[in-house]
Amino acid sequence: MALRSLTTWRYYFTPIRQPSPVEMVVNLAFVIPRLLIQGVLMLLDQLTMRATQRAEYLADREAARAASTEAAVTLMDQLLVTDSLAVLLRRETNTVALAGLSSAGKAKDQADEVWARLTTYMAAIPAHDYERKRRAGARRGHSVDATHPPTHLRRDCLLASTPTEAAVLLDDSRQQRITAELARVRSEVTWRIIRDGIEGQ
Repeated sequence: MALRSLTTWRYYFTPIRQPSPVEMVVNLAFVIPRLLIQGVLMLLDQLTMRATQRAEYLADREAARAASTEAAVTLMDQLLVTDSLAVLLRRETNTVALAGLSSAGKAKDQADEVWARLTTYMAAIPAHDYERKRRAGARRGHSVDATHPPTHLRRDCLLASTPTEAAVLLDDSRQQRITAELARVRSEVTWRIIRDGIEGQ
């Protein structure tokens, strides 16, 4: 709530671009309040950073309880290859866009094929490639974003704790229901990416 309020106030104190003479005076009058708000925001960010990162570690522990430690660690590894996966996704959707599928209906027909190729790509990544990515990530301090702890530390934390088995198990029926529920969204996401590719050509 505090972050949202301060961010809103910072927005209101943002300098006016290409100001008139009167607006230049307003911009000057807002300099000190803007700097104060920015300083408090930075301080609040630093004070809450530890709690935010602790929450990520706790979320990882809950993920391990739900899906097993092994599955949670595998997810950490997969986070390291998202860049190459994004490149592949863009290439696949550009291929579909270049094929002239310029309508949502036609593009959505290709969604399953695009995601199947992405799944095949992920399954084909060799273990030594993950190891290489882990070492590179540890050197560079790879993290999902600025609020997340480094991925290699999250992975190490999971491995250091007592291994757990999955508390949530999927049978075929539940898996089919989940797949059916996500099918429409998956098609919609594919179409949006393809549409962006078409518009960018």
